[in-house]
Parts: sequence; structure tokens; C-alpha cells
Amino acid sequence: MTEAIQEHEEEVKMLPLDRMREQFSELQDTYRSVLPKVDPVLLNDLLGRETSTTAEKPFSYTIEVFTKDGIDKEIAKNYIYEKTGKMPSLLDNGTHYVTTQNLTLEILKEISDSDDVVDVRGSYCGGIGIQASYYEHSR
Repeated sequence: MTEAIQEHEEEVKMLPLDRMREQFSELQDTYRSVLPKVDPVLLNDLLGRETSTTAEKPFSYTIEVFTKDGIDKEIAKNYIYEKTGKMPSLLDNGTHYVTTQNLTLEILKEISDSDDVVDVRGSYCGGIGIQASYYEHSR
């Protein structure tokens, strides 16, 4: 009987952890449906910062946007500059754009919704980031 009680106590202890796993899985599903082109690690980081601080202005990130082949590089660069005030670095024959910019979920949504974009990654830099490539796109 004590063995059964111990097993029951172990199960009760695991319920909150199982619920946490379930909620995280649901969150990942939401990421894929709402922002399918954005790296979940970037989303976790941004949401964590948004909820753990009282800062009012957006957070500074180095963002890497991978695009389809064949888009006009100059138009893309100018569009990014108009939106961010930053001129992007161009890599991989014009399919990889890197900027250091303030970031919000709304900005990520706009980037992800672009038909020309295939993948979005990034990392927090706190305003001191360098505009250099860190990620490679896996095609």
C-alpha cells in the first residue's frame, strides 16, 4: 500500500510539469501558425524580455532575414532602411539581410508576412550589437 501511495504522490508532483510541457507545446503551435517564418528561440527571447521588464521602448536585436532568390536587392535594402532607419548588410548573393534594430512582435509579424521572406532569426544585443551574420539558412 505504501508503494501505491508513493506512486500516487509522484504522479501528483508530475502534474504541474506535464501541464507546463503541454502549455509550451501549445505555445510552439501558436508560434508556427502566427509567425511561421520566425525562429521560436527568437520569439521566446523577445516575449521573455517583454514580460520581465518595464521598459517602454522596443528591445535592440540583430535580425537576420533570409529571402527568396531573385528579389531586387536595392529595393529590399531601401525598404528595410525606410522601415528601420538602418541600412542592412547583404550576404549570400542578396538573400540574407542583417540589421541591428529595435524589435517588437508587430515588426516580426510584418517581416514574417512578407511573401519574399523565407526565414527570420535573431539575437538580443541590447543596443551594442554588431551587424554581422551569425546564422545560416538551411534550404
